[in-house]
Amino acid sequence: MRKSVTLILAAAAAAGLSLTGCGGGGTADTQTSAAGTADAGQAEGAVTAGTEVDTTGFLVSVLNADIQTADVQKTTKDYEIPWNIYDRLVEIQVADDGTSSIQPSLAESWEISPDGMEYTFHLRQGVKFHDGSDFTAEDVVYTFNRMLTAAGTVNTESVDQIRGAAEVLDGTAESLEGVEAVDDYTLKVTLKEPFAGFLACLSTPGASIYDSGATEAAGDQFGMDPAVTVGTGPFKFASWTFNDSLVLTRNDDYWKEPSALPGVVIRIVPDTETQTMMFESGELDIIDLDFVTDAIDRFTATYPDQIVEAPRVGITYVTMNFNIEPFQDVRVRKAVQMAIDRQAILDAMYGGRGQLESGIFPHGLIGYNQSLEPISYDPEGAKALLAEAGYGDGFTMELAADSSASDTNTMTLEIIKDQLAAVGINAEIKNYDQSTWLETRKAGELGSFISTWTADYNDPDNFIYTFFGNTEKTTIRSINYPDTAVMDRVAAARAIVNEDERIAEYQALEEKLIHEDAAWVPMYSRLHLWAVSTRVQNFVPMWSGVSDKQYYGVSLAE
Repeated sequence: MRKSVTLILAAAAAAGLSLTGCGGGGTADTQTSAAGTADAGQAEGAVTAGTEVDTTGFLVSVLNADIQTADVQKTTKDYEIPWNIYDRLVEIQVADDGTSSIQPSLAESWEISPDGMEYTFHLRQGVKFHDGSDFTAEDVVYTFNRMLTAAGTVNTESVDQIRGAAEVLDGTAESLEGVEAVDDYTLKVTLKEPFAGFLACLSTPGASIYDSGATEAAGDQFGMDPAVTVGTGPFKFASWTFNDSLVLTRNDDYWKEPSALPGVVIRIVPDTETQTMMFESGELDIIDLDFVTDAIDRFTATYPDQIVEAPRVGITYVTMNFNIEPFQDVRVRKAVQMAIDRQAILDAMYGGRGQLESGIFPHGLIGYNQSLEPISYDPEGAKALLAEAGYGDGFTMELAADSSASDTNTMTLEIIKDQLAAVGINAEIKNYDQSTWLETRKAGELGSFISTWTADYNDPDNFIYTFFGNTEKTTIRSINYPDTAVMDRVAAARAIVNEDERIAEYQALEEKLIHEDAAWVPMYSRLHLWAVSTRVQNFVPMWSGVSDKQYYGVSLAE
């Protein structure tokens, strides 16, 4: 092999980690602190590293807080720089009709063994890292091993389905058994068990590919010093002035073709009113309206032709605990589905910016079923079902509120309470402190609640297996869905290699769970909006609708 790499063992083993596949912890429930922060030992406003760059003609964007690091193995939230300076083996591509798919990137093609255990990747030749070195299979082997062995790393879920990952994490092995560089441009990956969502995991920012030689040489400065933080992506990390700006410059040797942008300046502006004024004065080219939620209506009215929107690939849902009377009766559960006016809530809380959902999988997710029958708002039908079930006089139920949740969440529960009252259901809102709410939910004893699950990776497995993969999973969500045969099907679907067959099975399971069994109330998925200056062309949000932006493909009008 071209490079000789020494792998560093973790100082502390991750004992007891549950290997559940990519993103198994879930963005809706857990947040991991990054290892190390950018401000350690730095004076505010100090130049972290890099060279002074003439930014004339650069696109100007903004973040409301500085990043901690550009090393995706040390952060679970700072992805704006990584999305632009690194590539992954595969990427998610969104079509004009809004559907998404997995497409080749550093891997040109791949084969999957009939049993779903072995992936053979044929890597793209002629790709250069920013320091001029060649990209080879050894860099992928290094990247995956570093993710599991370097002290303080996170995002291990991206590769924890690979054979030997558990042993590396607990310190009983020094390197991944299931990753082999067959030659410079062929990589073989063997999983510990079939997992059809594996390719989607490899498209996540945590699976960005590093230069083995440059990353080892950089040591703890990798991700901190732009000069030694290199990838194969369309932009180079040029400079970082802490709490002021981040600068990207075009990679003229990019393996696709160079970006139309000479570079990007990302300003750090915590104050949202200042962001708004900077956009209105022409100092910003892109502004994320999530940062200025109070001004969204003003932006959409003032700049109607400059608004770009994308679905947030996540679903808001209301639970019903099967272990609590009278939710054992499917007629009661269906009545609750029919009693909630989801469109009214979406309109009241988010100005209608979103789409109603009728299943488990939200708009924008691979496997989304556009032909799924909508759940109708039908209070009279709900009353009839309640009467048929013996609850013509209604019943009392709990709506469990997390006291740390947003005011929006509290207001939504109040609306749901009023809507349920209209069909005779007395919904009592009970407030819990956050730790008690989480503990009670994990024990399977929480009453009904509203929550949102956002995609970790673009695969239906991330939604259906998370909630209905086995008895433990449905218990810790306080759903307590009882049909083990259905849960066995959900688990077995992970091993279906044929994508069409797997998606068909997921859609059949979605129909069973939500429309036949009424296992929860699907509410809506929301839209994410950005405003762009008149000179910005072809800005496309990330497939997931998150705030991180990719600038490749964007151009500026003269």
